[in-house]
Amino acid sequence: MIRLISLFSVALMLCCTPLFAQQLNHVQGEILVQFKPGVNAQRWAQRWQTFEGKPTSLKADRLVSAPVRIWAMSFNFDEVPESQFLQALRRSPDVEVAQFNHLVRMRSTIPDDPGFGQQWQYLNMGQSGGTAGADIDMDLAWDITTGGVTVEGDTIVVCAVDDGIDLNHQDFGNNLWINHAEIPDNELDDDGNGYVDDYRGWSITSDSDNISGGSHGTPVAGIMGAKGNNGLGVAGVSWNVKLMIVKNNFNTNEAAVLEAYSYPLIQRMIYNETDGQKGAFVVAANSSWGTDFGDPADAPLWCAFYDTLGVHGIISCGATANANVNVDVQGDLPTGCSSDYLIAVTNMNHNDQKVTSAGYGTVTIDLGAFGANTWTTAQGNGYGPFGGTSGATPHVTGAIGLLYSAPCPSFIAIAKSDPAAAALLAKQYILQGVDPNASLAGITTTGGRLNVNNSLTLLMQNCGACPPPTSVVATGIRDTEATLSWNVTDSVNTVDLLWRVEGDTVWNVIPQASSPYVLGDLWACTSYEVQLQAYCNGDTSQLFNNFSFKTDGCCEIPVDLSAFNLTDTSVYISWADVLAAQGFILRIREEGAPDWNELVVAADSILISGLNSCTRYAVQVSTICDTIATDFSAPIFFRTLGCGACLDLPYCIVDNLNASEEWINFFEFATVNNTSNSNNGYGNFTDSTATILELGAAYNIRMQPSYSGTSYQEYFKIWIDYNQDGDFSADEVAYDAGSTTTTMLEGVMNIPPDAPLGATRLRLVMNFLNADVACNFESGTYGEVEDYCVEIVPTSNCAIPLEVDTLAVDYFEAELGWENIGPAISYLVRYREVGQTIWDTLSTSEPGIMLSALGECKDYEAQIGTICGYSLSELSEPFIFRTACVTGVLPEPAAALWWRAMPNPFRDEITVDVELPKAGQTYLLEYFDARGQRRGSQSLYAEGRTRQQIRLATTQLEAGVYLIRITDAEGRSSVRKVVKE
Repeated sequence: MIRLISLFSVALMLCCTPLFAQQLNHVQGEILVQFKPGVNAQRWAQRWQTFEGKPTSLKADRLVSAPVRIWAMSFNFDEVPESQFLQALRRSPDVEVAQFNHLVRMRSTIPDDPGFGQQWQYLNMGQSGGTAGADIDMDLAWDITTGGVTVEGDTIVVCAVDDGIDLNHQDFGNNLWINHAEIPDNELDDDGNGYVDDYRGWSITSDSDNISGGSHGTPVAGIMGAKGNNGLGVAGVSWNVKLMIVKNNFNTNEAAVLEAYSYPLIQRMIYNETDGQKGAFVVAANSSWGTDFGDPADAPLWCAFYDTLGVHGIISCGATANANVNVDVQGDLPTGCSSDYLIAVTNMNHNDQKVTSAGYGTVTIDLGAFGANTWTTAQGNGYGPFGGTSGATPHVTGAIGLLYSAPCPSFIAIAKSDPAAAALLAKQYILQGVDPNASLAGITTTGGRLNVNNSLTLLMQNCGACPPPTSVVATGIRDTEATLSWNVTDSVNTVDLLWRVEGDTVWNVIPQASSPYVLGDLWACTSYEVQLQAYCNGDTSQLFNNFSFKTDGCCEIPVDLSAFNLTDTSVYISWADVLAAQGFILRIREEGAPDWNELVVAADSILISGLNSCTRYAVQVSTICDTIATDFSAPIFFRTLGCGACLDLPYCIVDNLNASEEWINFFEFATVNNTSNSNNGYGNFTDSTATILELGAAYNIRMQPSYSGTSYQEYFKIWIDYNQDGDFSADEVAYDAGSTTTTMLEGVMNIPPDAPLGATRLRLVMNFLNADVACNFESGTYGEVEDYCVEIVPTSNCAIPLEVDTLAVDYFEAELGWENIGPAISYLVRYREVGQTIWDTLSTSEPGIMLSALGECKDYEAQIGTICGYSLSELSEPFIFRTACVTGVLPEPAAALWWRAMPNPFRDEITVDVELPKAGQTYLLEYFDARGQRRGSQSLYAEGRTRQQIRLATTQLEAGVYLIRITDAEGRSSVRKVVKE
């Protein structure tokens, strides 16, 4: 297949590396120049007749393309070095683009792997039924490099954090990374990296280098780096990259994620510290897994770890959710994390469209990559399709590995001197190199799909013998000055600092600036942009990747609000000072109150007193500048002390718990009846009203575990901080199950008669096999913890209600009554249909209650408890009753029958007003009491379509609910409910 190289493709410099110089890829002494509008090519060429004191003989040969102003030009390549001359021409202010005139040949960089034809994502000719050309241009990218080592000979490593790999697969060859500094199986940490016998990588599931497995990891690794051009199977994005495998099985927890990421981080840190003598040159880590709807705000350590990896030179690539969700709104981990060193990837199909079942987000998801049924390695030494975002993401990870193998010494110089800057440059080339894609427009940060050739081209276009300054930062920013600092390689002699107000057209130039440099005489509250240009021996760096900062002095909303030094009635509030502030407005109110209390504050902190104890407050602050004030900040919330030990004391933190496979589903004690899903190891229910527990009382308790799959043996234990010291000691165990369970557990919790009175904390612990401690769990402990506030009060001798009975029952209602308890403040009533598990709960101040919305002819059970002072008595024995049934009433209504009963409610008499539709028919009118007993009847005869009124004497009927039924000759009936007062 013949494909023409774009006129704007990369200039592959012969001077870069002897390996690359072996193949001439352009016409020597010829360049293509795209001029800016209005430039005369011949006159411009006359200004370049000498270069570094040597004649160039540069001339404009012919106009190649008039619409885009491209000229073919020639020069004496025997006199001037081609690459340096081209770099100089590119910096001419009259030039848009300059490049060599590349040779066009039949494509030869097609691997001989027999399965390559099925890898449509590399070269799509419609072979899978998709759209021809919908590919990542790997054949073009491989013309530049096929991967494996840097231009300086560093072995490039990409890491797959996954479920292992098929160690016996033929198509990985020597691409599997080996830690040659470690002697296998000698039970020693030979290289001193903190891992024993990590010869083949690391498995956090077994704390060994047993990385075998990989039903998911094998195809992921194959996409990144299956051995290319080896006559076997398929090719990876990078043919010769080393694959570091960290085994981290799925359905795990955040601690395991951080533990897994730590292995490639440590290896890269060692590599950087030893200048490549030890460790591994890990440049990218792949994560084809995550947590659907995960909130990055709840996982600050996880998200921050991507910054840590990036600072040491590792870009992370994360697969977003395999669901059509807006990650910006609904969340995802890790792709919702905001790290500059993370690339979030969604999934594309062979028609170049985002698949429906893949996440998106204009803030969080960076680009698309092909992942739907892409052909790759499979476990069992096989091959097959692999899909989802799991398949899309390793294409990006492999592409980053390929970028580091580009023949560009300046890029690798940056990677050695400033690993973080090189990582950000690699990400920049990936994102800027995307192909625009309609299905991604407006729903991703780039609106495009991965194109590896474009990214390599961008890297090479910015490649020169003089590496640019990197890691530009601004510190000490004030209203009139800022301190700028940057990094350069050893080859840089001097640096020019260029700066201007953002949007201006003219740059201010500070020649030979040294880092750090204090930039003064700035304007307050103004945005500035900075560029740096490095000068080496005979060459100059490119100007790109502008840096921006904003001076202080804006009238801004205060940030960093905090509440501290809390007491029962006071609190200190502070916030970050605002340089332009003449004062601040602070407003405070009890949470939920309609009105704010405002006060003017001169400084950036204040002591607020006169507050109510054990009360939750909201606070906001606004900045006053001249005669205006900003909007108020987002509120912060705090609670004053005085709530008792449960809320006032800093109880030990619950950590290291893995609740992904088992958690507390249900907990019932006293008045608590709590059902919850997994709370990631800790459920804090202390904000609810404290539950009253009486001295010396015994409380029935019920606890139930729940599972994501397999049921495990769980141990339950309850602690109560009786002495209210913020700790759970061995003598404060309020309940010990004594054995494990997989189902509902019932028991009794006894409150000591001499326990201190007051509010304190109850902690329920459920752990796999045993529950020895209430906090400070060992890493990898399975189970969950729940906390509740309780208040221990004196015994009230609150009696159980007796003589529970029905006072009246009809079809849909039942009135219950019971013996009045003298000290009762109120009664708790719970009821449910017999056989159901969920109770409905009501309260009443009287010794009786009407239950409504019941089902007809159904059995119910009810229990009554007495509330006396602080406490609730034990509940009465279940009382069973049945709602009324109407025997023989057919469901079909009388045809076209209109009637009514009035008045309703009634006393001594009720009138039935009825229109009988069929002449010659006899109708039967009956009425029944609430128990279904018939209390009277009357025949109605229709001589024609007549309307009749029938008065029923009801003096003999007791007060209550009755049913009136009218039935026609065909047995169809109509029923009304009436009430006698």
